[in-house]
Amino acid sequence: MTKHVLLDNVTHKDLKVATHYKKGRGYDVNAARVFPVEFGQLQAEYPLLFIKNSDTGHFDTIALLGFADDENLYLTDNGWDAASLPLTVERQPFLIGFQEQDVDGVPTDVPVVHIDLDHPSVGNDSGQRVFLEHGGESPYLERINSVLMTIHQGHEISQSFSKLLVGLELIESLAVNIEFDDGSKQGLSGLYTINEEKLRGLNASALEALHKQGHLQSVYMMLASMPNLSRLIARKNQSLKS
Repeated sequence: MTKHVLLDNVTHKDLKVATHYKKGRGYDVNAARVFPVEFGQLQAEYPLLFIKNSDTGHFDTIALLGFADDENLYLTDNGWDAASLPLTVERQPFLIGFQEQDVDGVPTDVPVVHIDLDHPSVGNDSGQRVFLEHGGESPYLERINSVLMTIHQGHEISQSFSKLLVGLELIESLAVNIEFDDGSKQGLSGLYTINEEKLRGLNASALEALHKQGHLQSVYMMLASMPNLSRLIARKNQSLKS
């Protein structure tokens, strides 16, 4: 269940968020949406892949976190086992909503901060304060505001990234069929990656287009992340042993 409401410093003056990542706190997911601005940090830790967005027709980028439903292999008893954190994980339980406001006499949808009051990390007893005692934003909320703005801007960049790669025929489906050490098998469908052969065959104008739009580095960051798939399998095998 979710309960999304507009955040305000009166109604939510005593609200706190437990920022310790552990199982049962709403982070038990096998993938997290990510954005090109994060790739430089995330490519060292996670396999970065595409999934097709059935609503928009675009390809969204994700960090793969596990293989089974609700399996996050980066969650441990001691917290999140990685040096970098996807922004869509860090922003929880907050999200961007839109509110119509008068901007220079024109009704305009303006992004505003909402919070999911049903998220397991939300309460009044322990955790990071959302607002200061006298109503100002806490350093924690200031960080969340920055994260949400980056995510908001990241959606448009991701669409540009997807459109260009589709136009250059650089996205291909990825078959993932794994046998783990205990003999169990897992297949993943609906995943896509960069076609390296077609990337190597791009002409100068296509490479220039990728570079000018700032997407060439993102392509190579996604390719550089692929060895993390083997490391994720090793995490799974370790979890099966324990």
